[in-house]
Amino acid sequence: MVQRPGYSRDQVLSDLREHVIEVTFTKVNGQQRVMRCTLMQEHLPPSYRENANEQKLEEDFHQTNQEVLAVWDIQNGGWRSFRIDSVNYLQIIDGY
Repeated sequence: MVQRPGYSRDQVLSDLREHVIEVTFTKVNGQQRVMRCTLMQEHLPPSYRENANEQKLEEDFHQTNQEVLAVWDIQNGGWRSFRIDSVNYLQIIDGY
C-alpha cells in the first residue's frame, strides 16, 4: 500500500493506469465517498478494451477535462468520476 502526498492530476492519472487506487473524496453534495478505482486495462469491461473508439474518447476526455478524472469503480462495476481538487486521500492498493 503506497500513499501519495499531494495529488497531482497527472500523477493520479498515471497511477490509475498502473494500479487500483482507493480514493477518498468529497462529492459535490458534500458527502465523503471512498472508492476503489482504476484505469488498468485488465479491470475494464471487454466492451471498452475491444473498442478503440471508446478508448480514444477516454483519452480525449482526460486531455480536455483537466479538473475531472473518469475511472472504473471496481466495487460497483461502472464508470464514475471525481474532481481532482476534491480528493482528501488516496492510496495504491496492492493485490489487484
